[in-house]
Amino acid sequence: MLTTVILSFVVLLFFTVVPVNYRGQTRYKNGMLFAVTLPPHAMEDEQLKDVQAEFGKRFKRMLWWMAAALVPVLLLYNWIGYQVIYLILWALGFNAAANIWFRQGFRATLALKRENEWFVGEKRVIQSDLRAAYLKNQRSAPLGLFAIPLAMAAGLVWWGMHEQELLVIGIGSLIVTLLILLLTIGMRRMKAKVYSSSSEVNVGLNQARRRYLSYLWLALAILGNIHFLLISLFLVSGSESVFSIWLGIIFVFGLVPATLVLYVYYKIAHLEQETLELDSKTVYTDDDEYWSNGITYHNPDDKTVFVPKRVGIGTTVNTATTAGKWFIWGTVPLVAVIVIGVSFLLISSELNTPVLTVTPERKVEINYPMYSFDFNVDDIEQISLVDNIPSGVKTNGEGTSKVARGHFKLKELGKARMYIFKSPPYIQIQLKDSYVFYNEQEPEQTKRVFEQLRKEVEG
Repeated sequence: MLTTVILSFVVLLFFTVVPVNYRGQTRYKNGMLFAVTLPPHAMEDEQLKDVQAEFGKRFKRMLWWMAAALVPVLLLYNWIGYQVIYLILWALGFNAAANIWFRQGFRATLALKRENEWFVGEKRVIQSDLRAAYLKNQRSAPLGLFAIPLAMAAGLVWWGMHEQELLVIGIGSLIVTLLILLLTIGMRRMKAKVYSSSSEVNVGLNQARRRYLSYLWLALAILGNIHFLLISLFLVSGSESVFSIWLGIIFVFGLVPATLVLYVYYKIAHLEQETLELDSKTVYTDDDEYWSNGITYHNPDDKTVFVPKRVGIGTTVNTATTAGKWFIWGTVPLVAVIVIGVSFLLISSELNTPVLTVTPERKVEINYPMYSFDFNVDDIEQISLVDNIPSGVKTNGEGTSKVARGHFKLKELGKARMYIFKSPPYIQIQLKDSYVFYNEQEPEQTKRVFEQLRKEVEG
């Protein structure tokens, strides 16, 4: 159930964010169409209108195809590993398809611009205005405020050191907080934007932009740690009675940050529009040559690492800088390794079943990808064959309508490791501070394993 909710949220997120990012490019805004700078009179051109209409048709068709491509996700309901892998490939395909149609619109628009010589503004940014905007960051959120989320993350790590199943959550919260802090520091060196020939307007708008974004990242760091804290509390409770609350938490803490990001960027855009409407010295800089396909920024003459995106909201990196190259060539392999590694583990879990063996040294070994476990026969305090397992929650593992494997927290029993098909009987093994549940797919085989273990314990 929980996995279904998470996957559904991912699908909903893609069908919301991707259209907002790319369909918005079909409207002339801030002197640009399809990330190409154009003068206002260019919008009367019939060929340009045809480019807009064709992109709209292709994009709508692509959305229907991506929706149809979700059918296999429903068919793979009982195979979570394959379901997750398919959804990862679906998401990559969705983003790639959107990029393809957008880049076609970008190239067609840029070709018309060159053919009709629709050049605007200057090709070089006014450096004096940028320097003035860059030096005035007094209104940004003080970096000292990040002591709040860092302290929260450190507290979760400390808690995890005492509750082993929570240690990964604590470390994850600390890593996320540090990454947000590094991004915040990088944002303070973000390329300033020239809006007008008036230095006062440029300084004011760039200050406002930095202020909004600095507090946004701080808020996201705090919200992230609150989410990690609630996850920890849920896992410690070990009660299914709070499952509906947990689903609500997932929804809220997925929706709130996204809403906050959209709201902040809306405020920035509204402030820019409102200010420039009152300013008669608005400036457009024609630097299309530095934007590859309207998405990637590569400008060797600009030493700024972070620059505002032309497509969507947020920032991107200048791939001509050393830091930008490290970011790209570090992130892409890292993501590839994570995706391939997770896919390999998920497939291994689907293709393998837990195997219990007793070694000549009287050690019980349960072999299973990611969740192998072993213990001595002498550590067994009690062993029994049961038809029911207490309800509980998964802390780290996999659970479907057919199997449960990994770390769980069970009502009345506490910590437990599960290696079961959800059909009785089950072998219940009580250790000093935890329980182990195991069975084979065939009941008769489960009974034979139980008798073997019972004889080892009694002997």
